[in-house]
Amino acid sequence: MARTVDQAAHATRRRQILDVAQRLVETRGYEQMSVQDVLDELGMSKGALYHYFGSKQALLAGIVDRTADQIEEHLAEVVETPGSDALGKLNQIFQALAGWKAGHRDRLVALLRVWNSDGNALTRHRTRAGIAERLAPLFERVVEQGVRDGVFTLPTAVGFGQVLVSLVQDLNERLGDLFFACEEGRADPSAVDRTVAAYTAALERILGVAPGAVHIVDPSALHAWFDPPRQEREG
Repeated sequence: MARTVDQAAHATRRRQILDVAQRLVETRGYEQMSVQDVLDELGMSKGALYHYFGSKQALLAGIVDRTADQIEEHLAEVVETPGSDALGKLNQIFQALAGWKAGHRDRLVALLRVWNSDGNALTRHRTRAGIAERLAPLFERVVEQGVRDGVFTLPTAVGFGQVLVSLVQDLNERLGDLFFACEEGRADPSAVDRTVAAYTAALERILGVAPGAVHIVDPSALHAWFDPPRQEREG
């Protein structure tokens, strides 16, 4: 007779495994983390772990999928809001992304500190690709609405969801580099504002909207990330 699986208990245990694996990836790096590390922290056997994840790579895929799920769920509500024009939705998406990041600031800062290490190259690639795959369709729906309504002067919306996601991901990576450059005194904080302005202007040109129409990042939200390092350095 087949064993009946308690779905709630299974989901809880799966979440616990991912919590431990994600913390280890963020603090040690994916290459340095071993399956045995996860087992030791959870006090479980390899056979029990493989009931949920068949390999270390499957653990990574689980972490990426969960992160993408969280971001996608956070943004889907904005995209599906009735009565809002495409430009308004796009700016709301950027605001929602900033809000999600602010709510996970400590975790994201800890992740940034190991993110660019060689040991996390695979994690970076998988995470970027996984999130882009989830978010590109959401962005494309907004672009499609904007093209249809004449707000965006693009010949078609097809493919532009991926373009926008790539632009945002590139900006995030650049801001991550600047975060540590400012913290270490290797960059002037004004470089942050110039970088955001450049990416904003590029996005506005792509969409064909007036300068100042797009707000990728609210200045107060942006400086909330960069002010603490400056204060610590000056203190």
